[in-house]
Amino acid sequence: MNPIVQGLLITAIGMGLVFVAILLLWGLMVVIVRITADHNSEKETTAAEVVSDLETLTPSLQGSKELQKVAAVSVAIAMNLQKTIPTIKPQASNAISPWQAARRNQAFGQTNALLNRKSRGKTK
Repeated sequence: MNPIVQGLLITAIGMGLVFVAILLLWGLMVVIVRITADHNSEKETTAAEVVSDLETLTPSLQGSKELQKVAAVSVAIAMNLQKTIPTIKPQASNAISPWQAARRNQAFGQTNALLNRKSRGKTK
């Protein structure tokens, strides 16, 4: 077999294996999305049911102690959920990350070593 034909055959086999692996990963991702999407849709329907139940319940509770209790429980749940959600605080404009500080320190050390080196030649 000609070496060029052999090289092209090996290239075609390698590329084919790569595409088969990509298609296999794609299929695996589709399966995982379908599995996890089923659980999320069930949670959404239960939340919608709770909201609809609350909407049907509140007109009958107008001005009563039960409405105040429902409102208090709702506020308590909202406050508890607010504690669990992480908040991202923006950095100050003059703050630098640890990575930047390390890199600047390294660059300063290199510059300092260059400027403070001893001369190898004759001194005047």
